[in-house]
Parts: sequence; C-alpha cells; structure tokens
Amino acid sequence: MGSRAMSALTVCSLAACSFDPRGAEDVGSPDGATDAAEADGAGDPDAATNDAAAIDASVIDARLVDASVIDARLVDASVIDARLVDAQQIDARPIDAGTPGCTGYQAVTGASVTSRYRKVNTLTTWAGASSNCTSDGGFLIIPETPAEAVAIHSFVAPDADSPFYWAGISDTNLDGTWITVLGQTFANPPFASTQPNQRPGEFYILVASNGQFYDYFNNAAQEFACECVP
Repeated sequence: MGSRAMSALTVCSLAACSFDPRGAEDVGSPDGATDAAEADGAGDPDAATNDAAAIDASVIDARLVDASVIDARLVDASVIDARLVDAQQIDARPIDAGTPGCTGYQAVTGASVTSRYRKVNTLTTWAGASSNCTSDGGFLIIPETPAEAVAIHSFVAPDADSPFYWAGISDTNLDGTWITVLGQTFANPPFASTQPNQRPGEFYILVASNGQFYDYFNNAAQEFACECVP
C-alpha cells in the first residue's frame, strides 16, 4: 500500500469516517475511490439522491417488515382472544346445563316431567311450608292432575298418623274460589265426598294417598313437598 493510501487511512481513522460498502476496496486511493464512485454514480448528485432514496426505501421496507411482524402478532392475539371467547362459552355451558334455583330437587316418576320436587317430612303449618319452598326458588306443590297428586304422596310418604301433605292451593275468602300459590285459579279441585265443608279456618288443601283433596285448618301442621321448574 502506498504512502498516499496510508495517509488516507490515517486521516479517515482520525476523522472517524463512515464505512461505505460500495467503495471499500478502493479506500485510500483517490483515483480508485473516484473511479468507484463514478462507477456507482456517486459523482452524479442525482444518482447520490437516488442512492439515498434507495437506502431510505430499504429502511422503509424494513419497517414494513417489522409492521408485518406486528400484524402477525396481532393476528395471533386475535386467535388467542377467540380462544378466550370459546373458553367463556365452554364455562357457560355447565351453568346453562344446570338447574338454577332447583338445588336439592329431583324428578318424581308419575309427576310433571317439567318439574323437580323436594320433600319435607317435618310437621309444618301451611304458611310455614309455603315460606320454606319459596326460600330456595320453589313453591308449595300444586298437583295439577290426580296422577301427580298420587305420585307426590308416594314421594313424601307422610306418617301414617296423618297421611296427607299440604298443597299450594287455598281459599282464604271461603268463597269457593281456590287459588294456587302462583296466583292462578285452580278449577275443579278433585275433592273427596263431603268436601270441602269450609268450616271457619279451613283455608288450605290437604292431599290424601288416593289424590283426593280435603280443606283443612290454617293452624294445623302437616308434611309437604316443594316444586321447582328449572
């Protein structure tokens, strides 16, 4: 390497010259550098501008590449989000499959297929029985057919000393209109013969083993069943 080349390298080193890969092989030789620059168009201001634009474009391209990576990550995130949504749906399914408000209730053969039942074998007043049922989302049993009335009697299996259960039907006005605990008129109750006699205080319905109804006193105590519709 000639003295001129060495001098150029020394000056460049001291001046912290930037590295130009296009003329690296000619650094230190003014003639060579000029030739290399001219070959690349560095001597032409427009060409230099084009080169700069090309570099800027490469930077922009790199940014676009980075943006594509970011976009890809966003896509991945959307996939993750979708999975989270699916997970929420899966979590919701056990809740939907359950029977909110009917915990502790069960189906009873011969009774309504759309209802669930819970029995209480404790002697309780009609009002107390009704409150017990509503406390967990149910209501005092409304036997809508003779078959359901008999099925619930077998389910409750009341003590032989008082073989009846309360039904959620009453006539507190003693006017012959029987109303369910859901506020609906109960038409044509299947009363036993001589019933209802509606003596003072006989507001509520008892159900016998054969499904027949008896009106009975408000201060009496009897076993009962609660009904719940999931």
